[in-house]
Amino acid sequence: MSVMCIGQLAMQSAVNGFGSMAVAGYTAATKADQVSVLVNNATASALSAYVSQNYGAGKWKRIRQGVHAALIQTQCLNLMMGVGILLLRRPIVEMFLANPPKEVIWYSNGYLNWVAPCYLILGALSIYRCAVQSMQNTAAPFIACMIELVMRIGSTLFICSLWGYTGVCIATPLAWIGAGSYVMFVYYNSMQRKMLPADCLSDTVKG
Repeated sequence: MSVMCIGQLAMQSAVNGFGSMAVAGYTAATKADQVSVLVNNATASALSAYVSQNYGAGKWKRIRQGVHAALIQTQCLNLMMGVGILLLRRPIVEMFLANPPKEVIWYSNGYLNWVAPCYLILGALSIYRCAVQSMQNTAAPFIACMIELVMRIGSTLFICSLWGYTGVCIATPLAWIGAGSYVMFVYYNSMQRKMLPADCLSDTVKG
């Protein structure tokens, strides 16, 4: 979390350079964005205990089933939240700012338009990172955090110089894509190596 907060500080610093209107719009948008993070964290916490118990028992098939079920549940919630945020962008801003000017709404909408459709990526990142960490792999989640840090800082430093505020808006989705791709690779690679032949044979027979 400390590593990811460094990246968020870099994003905030970039937003400050666009003026007070950008800061107000970005702050209101991130308040709504935090709701999705809380939902994903709650599901990941439940999955953590499940994966840890089955990892200790060596039940790889149950781990795979649990991760699959948690992924479906999380993605359904993320889909609903993403659609809801996109449809209620104006009321969301007005929850934090009374009579916000059009410029503030423009900055808030700019961030939410990029981030809300990417909640499905966040959901995958949250589930797979939790599953990998619960299988006693502490290195992969930390590397994923470092990837997020690099993507956030890189976007705010380089993309902002080309596209302005858009660089801030896409920093978070890029961070999710980079970290999510890595932990997904680690998870499936680990499951491929650890799945028992009997489990694989059982799946083949059922198929």
